Amino acid sequence: MKIRDVIAGWTKQEEAALRRQFHGKTMNDRFRGLRKSERNEAKLFLLALTPAILTGPFIGKWSDASLVGKSIMAMAGLWMVGVLVVGGYFLFRSILRALRK
Repeated sequence: MKIRDVIAGWTKQEEAALRRQFHGKTMNDRFRGLRKSERNEAKLFLLALTPAILTGPFIGKWSDASLVGKSIMAMAGLWMVGVLVVGGYFLFRSILRALRK
């Protein structure tokens, strides 16, 4: 599965959760939407941190790392920034769409 498809699926789940949160008929519906929204945001941050978590034990500090280690750390950093920027965009777009509907 492509990462883009995964994030798009999470975006749809986020929009549905936010609609329940903002336009729920009962308090239980609204709290259920809030809990689902928090889970979706947690999945996004875990996706962003996965490369750093997986490579962290094998690569020490930046100053002690070899050229390959520095390259891996730089790619993990770019991955985190990319996922957080794109995911943040989709998250805020979901919030705006849920507020409009």
